[in-house]
Amino acid sequence: MNQYKSVFLSDIHLGFSGCQSDKLLNFLNNTKCEKLFLVGDIVDFWSMNDKFFWPKEHQEVIDAFLKAQENGTEVFLITGNHDDPMRAEAEFEELAKRSDEYKRICNSLKKFKISDKFEYKTHAHGNLLVIHGDQYDVVTSNIKWLSKFGGFLYDLLIKINRPMSKALKTFAKSTVNKASSFQKNVKKDCLKKPYDGLLCGHIHAPEIKRFPEYLYLNTGDWIESCTAITESFDGTLELATFRNSRKEILAQA
Repeated sequence: MNQYKSVFLSDIHLGFSGCQSDKLLNFLNNTKCEKLFLVGDIVDFWSMNDKFFWPKEHQEVIDAFLKAQENGTEVFLITGNHDDPMRAEAEFEELAKRSDEYKRICNSLKKFKISDKFEYKTHAHGNLLVIHGDQYDVVTSNIKWLSKFGGFLYDLLIKINRPMSKALKTFAKSTVNKASSFQKNVKKDCLKKPYDGLLCGHIHAPEIKRFPEYLYLNTGDWIESCTAITESFDGTLELATFRNSRKEILAQA
């Protein structure tokens, strides 16, 4: 059993057929932590709006989060763009009325501590802003229809050719990040508060990178990279992948 002070997961995309819930369940069943941060796009309401998809394995992931909470883990749910109905109470309530399945999903999510961002004090790296990251993406923030269309194409490619979809998404995200000054906006937020670092998801690009002014951490996703950020009790932050039931450390801070 792997034991951590905190675990950070994002971009799980439950409700989307490309979610690798089997690998995530294996990770969750072999992990114990004091705090669990779900950093946005946990449930993919965008994908489910086009075609409802909710296999038992996806409910089992939610149940694993609930079980961890019942066993003493604090579970924090930070909203993302794909689960943005949780950002508006009225919209979230309407979503729950769609069907018994939606009601069950929404009622489960309500049991966690929901917020748009969280300030987290690490043992060794100071204060981190924990936020999904779509707030720094000009396309997602200001041209929602284009972002949703891009998401639709990505979902389609995942079903047809997963390696091709990964390459295309990496190229597209890199282009968008340059156009929207993603890292520039991240830096601005870190220095404004100030924060010692920022932890996010959104761009499906797992990374730990030390800049002169701040620490940048990206959790990756559970569609392709199957990665998480973990904080050990000695303060070490690790980026690790959990493919094929084996842990592989990709970066440390």
